[in-house]
Amino acid sequence: MSLQNNPNFEVSWVKAHIGIAGNEAADVLAKKATKEGLKFEIPTPKSYLKELLKHAPIQRWQRDRGKGETGRLIHNIIPKISDIPSPWTREVIQFATGHIPLPCFLNPRRRARGCPTPHATYIVKILTSH
Repeated sequence: MSLQNNPNFEVSWVKAHIGIAGNEAADVLAKKATKEGLKFEIPTPKSYLKELLKHAPIQRWQRDRGKGETGRLIHNIIPKISDIPSPWTREVIQFATGHIPLPCFLNPRRRARGCPTPHATYIVKILTSH
């Protein structure tokens, strides 16, 4: 039967769910859903986990390094830890921190014992000021 064949129809509203089995069942399920909720899991994408595993150790290292008392010379030169290679070479960092004997570095064939570096601090100041 369609509305075209029978234009007379009645719409009614049931004030309560009492006495109508389908409405009572719907009411019970609705109350249960509001109290318990639906339990389902959305899996975490692998790309998110990879990104988290990539950055979490670096962030922890940066935090611990910032609180540390050692390694301040290098921290002043390279304050932020990154997975991108630094433009500073090992030798330049050693030179800038005064951990490389300048005469020994400039002339490795004639290494003397101790190789004092009296001018290293002055040269480091010149190099790091530019």
